[in-house]
Amino acid sequence: MGDVRMENSGTLGSAKGRPADPTAREVRGRGHLRLYLLVEGLAIGVVVGLVITAYRLGISMTGKLLRGLLTRAGQSTGSLAAYIGLMAVFGVLAGLCYKLAPLISGSGIPQVSAQLAGRLRVRWQNVLPFKFLGGLLTLGGGLTLGREGPSVQIGAAVGQGFAELGHRPFTERKFLVSSGAAAGLAAAFNAPIAGVVFALEELHRNFSPVVLVSATAAAFAAVFTAGAVLGIRPVLLVKGRDILPLGYYGLLVALGIVTGLSGVLFNRCILWGKSLYARLRLHWAWCGLLPFALTAVACLLCGELFGSGEPMIFYSMGENPSPGVLIGIYAAKLALLALCFGSGLPGGIFFPLLVLGSLVGNVLGQAAVSAGLLEPQYVSSLALMAMTGHFSAIVRSPLTGILLISEMTGSFAFMLPLGLVAMTAYVVAESFRSEPIYESLQKGLLSSSSAVPTSGHEAARSASPRDRMLVEFGVENLSPADGRTIAEILWPEDSLVIAVKRGSGEIVPSGQVRLMAGDYLVVLIPRGAMREAQELLENLTKGTPDGGNATRP
Repeated sequence: MGDVRMENSGTLGSAKGRPADPTAREVRGRGHLRLYLLVEGLAIGVVVGLVITAYRLGISMTGKLLRGLLTRAGQSTGSLAAYIGLMAVFGVLAGLCYKLAPLISGSGIPQVSAQLAGRLRVRWQNVLPFKFLGGLLTLGGGLTLGREGPSVQIGAAVGQGFAELGHRPFTERKFLVSSGAAAGLAAAFNAPIAGVVFALEELHRNFSPVVLVSATAAAFAAVFTAGAVLGIRPVLLVKGRDILPLGYYGLLVALGIVTGLSGVLFNRCILWGKSLYARLRLHWAWCGLLPFALTAVACLLCGELFGSGEPMIFYSMGENPSPGVLIGIYAAKLALLALCFGSGLPGGIFFPLLVLGSLVGNVLGQAAVSAGLLEPQYVSSLALMAMTGHFSAIVRSPLTGILLISEMTGSFAFMLPLGLVAMTAYVVAESFRSEPIYESLQKGLLSSSSAVPTSGHEAARSASPRDRMLVEFGVENLSPADGRTIAEILWPEDSLVIAVKRGSGEIVPSGQVRLMAGDYLVVLIPRGAMREAQELLENLTKGTPDGGNATRP
């Protein structure tokens, strides 16, 4: 850290003199930033909606082709040969996509999160086409993977492309990537609110009003665009659900505990699958062929194992298989997911984890019915609530999980029981010290040879030390910055505090301004050390009472 002194303008920073031209442009454009982002978010949302619509239609058509061959494989040798041949071709092509663009691996959410944190360089020109094609092959081929995570990365790539092709200021680019990611999730699930909250809760881990504006515009525009082609209806339109009476809420606590334990198991299996392929060091072709071969054998033995498993969510509405059968399907789907996802092929865990959660809820519901603790009509409700608990335990974003299931089912009547299950599962996962899955995957990504991390030294070679970007940070309660004056805080080197937003007003910063929880700081940070500066500012504003060396004596 360098010496940070007061400028004549009343702002704080270590740079001498007036800001360079890029910085001046950033500051002048700040007053209209939200308006710009609103318009740009709408444009990105429309494009993302069109791309995700094509993505969903392509997966659907490819899946119908493979399902048809699979159905006829038992009666026709030709259909069997065609099914096996297509699966082999799909496997090689999917492996080639991964070889040519390693950053398309898995769901893509850890990549987007690392990119937004300044820890990863991403070329959208590579990610967009190869993620699209690779997803068509893996998801259309029936692998136990989900389309939702890839939709987030595809949307983020569209946002990044929009920003770069439009030569948007560097400050806006991060927000446009977030907008595209929110739009991708929203279009995949027909869930605009969940898309917005996901961008805030999971990707940024901070409630930024600026992100809220652009992400909301993009998410709703994407859902509207996709809906114009695919129709606006809930993804999981389940009829005949009954609201659980308060007398059964003790059972919901048990459900939260069980889904929390299942979430811990899920995370460990996913990481085991990743470590298995890392130890095997397979050729790229075998990384593609092996998951397709395993899936082909599994589907030939049990056709219900095809794809992410969406039909299994509706078991509870009809004639349920026995709990033993459901447990067997749960084990098979979890094993297939670990082996498919661990290969690095493009595809997410989003929808499969929801499917597995519904199976857990179904089994527990049937057990409760057999024990006389639950009426049969409530089994479907438990299955839906278990999906939220599973999501909360695995991803550790309970609010996103609650809103996601509510929007997917087209009903907000279950908010209270969903919240109870989600928070119980969250506590269980935390008590086992199970790290959120996307954080674990991001660590593995950044440590792999395929990742291209950024550092302050690397960025400094491509950006002037005085070329800066605007960022916003909210001051949380009990954070090192809470209750201290600007002069008492050790700010990142070459940073400049532009404004302090408090309520509906804005304070021109000076050394005597005392920061309070709820304030939003507008700070210019050097692009050449973006990662380091952001990490330091996050440490300053996060709600931890231990401020370390963040303040002056």
